[in-house]
Amino acid sequence: MSGNEAISREGLGRQSRRWWIGPPLLFVLGLYFLPLAGSPPATNPNEVARIELAVSLAFWSQIDIARAAGVYGLSEDVSFRDGGVYSDKAPGLSLMAAPLVWILDPILPRTTSSDLPAFWPLRHALTLLLVALPAAGLAFLLAGAVPNINQTQRTALALITALATPIWTYGGVFFGHAPAALLVTLAWLGLLGSPGTRRDLTTSRAVLGGTAAGFAITTEYPTILIVAVIFTTLLVRRTAVPLLVSAAAGTIVGMSPALVYHHLAFGAPWITGYTFKAHRDFQAIHDTGFLGISLPTIESLWGVLFSASRGMLYYCPLLVFVLPGLRRMVHDRGWRDAGPLLGAISLYVLFAAGFVDWQAGWCAAARHLVPILPLALVTAFIGLQEFSTGRWRIACVAILVSISAIHAVLSISLTPFFAPEFTAPFAQLVMPSLLDGVGFANLFSTVSGVASVAVVIMVGAITTVAVVRSLLRVVEGQRLWFAGVSLATVLALLSVYSWGASKQTVEIEIMRSQMLRRLGHTETAERIEASLSRATETPDN
Repeated sequence: MSGNEAISREGLGRQSRRWWIGPPLLFVLGLYFLPLAGSPPATNPNEVARIELAVSLAFWSQIDIARAAGVYGLSEDVSFRDGGVYSDKAPGLSLMAAPLVWILDPILPRTTSSDLPAFWPLRHALTLLLVALPAAGLAFLLAGAVPNINQTQRTALALITALATPIWTYGGVFFGHAPAALLVTLAWLGLLGSPGTRRDLTTSRAVLGGTAAGFAITTEYPTILIVAVIFTTLLVRRTAVPLLVSAAAGTIVGMSPALVYHHLAFGAPWITGYTFKAHRDFQAIHDTGFLGISLPTIESLWGVLFSASRGMLYYCPLLVFVLPGLRRMVHDRGWRDAGPLLGAISLYVLFAAGFVDWQAGWCAAARHLVPILPLALVTAFIGLQEFSTGRWRIACVAILVSISAIHAVLSISLTPFFAPEFTAPFAQLVMPSLLDGVGFANLFSTVSGVASVAVVIMVGAITTVAVVRSLLRVVEGQRLWFAGVSLATVLALLSVYSWGASKQTVEIEIMRSQMLRRLGHTETAERIEASLSRATETPDN
């Protein structure tokens, strides 16, 4: 081979990599950015506390959020100590947001009562930069970690990850789950490597992987469970002591911002804001068991895995391929890769189910499981390869992934914040609201004036086509059969939810009207209330 030919092939390789990442990534980012619009009258306490800490750091160099709370409102997710008001959330996301607040300040509109940036434009900008971008990138990182597939298949799995899982849901809210998922995945891949690979750990990778692990804990406390599995695996693999020390040193560096914050706000590096919770009900939760965690029950395990309210497998049934994925890894390489993944996934599920408030407030799916979702998806995609041939196996893949895609769309099509009182939010809240002509606030509707429900339909159609086309690049043969099963699944699922929407109780409709008021859909809420009033009138009235 001539030198010019070698250079040409190398250039084509780089161009191919840019191609498979470039346009698909822009497509995903466009969908992720779409919901970052609007100014609903109600805020989410989890987001408010994080943003107020970032604002306090940016403008006054202080961690007491009282001044910011005087403008944006006092969140329920705060702690009181020695006359100070502090965010009780893990500080990582706020620490990353603080410099961005200062940079964005000159271009953002003001509040009516102060010179601070208006809440919703600031929230949308920070969510875009610190959550949506990392979440979209995470999908492509995961696709790169799946072994024994080509570039076309990696693109397909990246799109499925981005558009058919709760990563999309949590890519549009200012919570720490999606950034922590990216950080802990980087730590896992850096320190333990991708499944099916045997790459030597170097000092630089140990330090960087450890730092990512530490900052994952700074961003989302429970990720310490995954970090513990990582270091246990390093010990079992008899990693050299200097490399262990380097990884541990990096982890301490990554955790140090949280440790300093805890010391300044709560008196000691190991004391979190949960010790000083201001809200009595929340304090009672965290006083139960160990930091609010006790032994899981059958009800809570069912709730976080299978329930229509929060079940991760209900929202994303393609995760059932985790089991065949683990089996495939054991067959190929023994327990070297499967053991740590099984341990991390199991430990995190037990944590989420053992949490007293396993419903986790207003959210879609079991949000506490989002940080482990990337590692579970890598495992699931390895298992999915076992089902890429054969008529009925392909039908199984088509059904599960199509349901996952529709659920991902429904979880953002009205709001990602479902009150726990909705036992089946897709049928009780989302679908009836869509049928009433109400959809999510979005950039396209803001710019063009197109009805939000029309945008939901458009997004749903685009997503379904993108996911089905992606899976057609993974399965072998039977493509017409696969497409037909996928279409039938989508139509059947939407029909079931539409039927459920027609069977609403008075109590559910009252809750739905209250939810729509929170989202700013006052006219629709008033129509629901008027309809309920007429339905309950007696002849004597």
